Amino acid sequence: MVVKNNVNEKMYSIYVSDFHLEMILVPYINEKLKNNEDIIIQTEKDLTQTIEILVTKMNLKDEEKLKILKLGWQKGEKELKQNSNIIIIGKQNYIEKINSKIKNNNIDCKDIVDCYEFEEIKDKINEIICRYNKSLNTLGYNKK
Repeated sequence: MVVKNNVNEKMYSIYVSDFHLEMILVPYINEKLKNNEDIIIQTEKDLTQTIEILVTKMNLKDEEKLKILKLGWQKGEKELKQNSNIIIIGKQNYIEKINSKIKNNNIDCKDIVDCYEFEEIKDKINEIICRYNKSLNTLGYNKK
C-alpha cells in the first residue's frame, strides 16, 4: 500500500483554555465556511457549551453562528472526508493518533490544525513547534 501525504497546510495551535482555543478557531473556521469548504472537528473533549457561549457574544451573522455550532463540537471521532479541513483537539497522543489515521487512510486534506493545550506540552513546546511551518493563533496564520 502506498501512503501519501496530501495536505495543503499543516499547522499547530497552542491554547490555555477552551475559550482561548475557540477564539483562535472561530475566525479560521468562518473564513473556510465562507469559501464553502468542509470542516471536521475531531475533539477529545466536549466543547459544545463553551462554543455556544462564545458565538453568542461574537460579532457574526446569525447564519454564520449556526454553521459554526453545527460543526459538531462534541467529544468523539467523526468520519474523515476527502478535501476537508480537519481540526484536531486533544492530548498529544490523541492528535498523533488522528494524524496517523489520516495518513494511513490516504485522506487528502486541505488543512490540518493540531490544537495542543499549553499545560500538557509546556515542557516540550520547542520539540512540537519544530514539526510545523505554520501556526494559528489569535492574530491568524503565522509562518516560520
